[in-house]
Amino acid sequence: MDLVSIVIPTLDRPEPLKRALASALSQEAPKVEREIVVVDNSATGSARATVEAAGPGVRYLPVPTPGVATARNAGVRAAAGRWVAFLDDDQEAFPGWLAGHVAAARASGADATFGPAEARADGGGSLGPFGPFFSREIDRPDAVDVTDLCAYLGTNNSMFDKARCLGGAEPFDPALNAVGGEDSLLLKRLVASGRRFAYAREARVLEWTPPRRLTWAYVKKRRFLSGQIRSFVLDMMDPPRRAEIAWWMAVGAVQAAAGGALAVAFAPIDRERSQKALATAYGGLGKVLWMKRFRPSLYGPGLVS
Repeated sequence: MDLVSIVIPTLDRPEPLKRALASALSQEAPKVEREIVVVDNSATGSARATVEAAGPGVRYLPVPTPGVATARNAGVRAAAGRWVAFLDDDQEAFPGWLAGHVAAARASGADATFGPAEARADGGGSLGPFGPFFSREIDRPDAVDVTDLCAYLGTNNSMFDKARCLGGAEPFDPALNAVGGEDSLLLKRLVASGRRFAYAREARVLEWTPPRRLTWAYVKKRRFLSGQIRSFVLDMMDPPRRAEIAWWMAVGAVQAAAGGALAVAFAPIDRERSQKALATAYGGLGKVLWMKRFRPSLYGPGLVS
């Protein structure tokens, strides 16, 4: 019987963690056992009480050294399973989430699987126009190959074959602890080494989005950084992918120009469409200005999000 290690990195979010943890504890899958590892990236051990209250079946792993990559690496080292499934502390897994990942992995023979994320406003409010910026939905059947969509995937709601994908002491690069993109770099490296990815359509999660993120200022910052990640992970490959960087910079320049022009055109008549176009422009600009001196710190040291 295979073992799946569900790894939940967290930082100073005890209430969302309770929700994520409860959803993980409810998971079952045929011919699979599960363990849950909560990686507490806070300096004060803020998740300990939540984990202890959850009862047996959950391991508490304090990792006070700040950084999203550091936290994920610690979770991988602690994981005893054949597969390592990542669930963010602001996510809630639907019933059948774990079974969906395992079924897709077995049916496809893929090295990693990725599921959809449906954004919800935390606190019961409305997402307004921001839903698509925090959701992930792929228009492909279950267990179908999505390796070609590597650039659009991430570790939030994912499952990896540990031996084939997460070897070495630090599969997630700690150099990206503050800025993020450690998962994008890992995925690019895995694809370069011949690993294959599949879509786990039935492995669904809710992505609970706090009100502070539901602003155009945050979305534009997030899009700018996402654009940067698209380019700078290519520079961190061995050897660097200069031709691909040039391609994405060209794409980004077009997006920045077109998005900016549309933002100006819509500004007097439709603010929402203007802001969406401006978000596209920021994403394009990030692909062009990917160098270190232009990088914001979306996560901040130690903020696992």
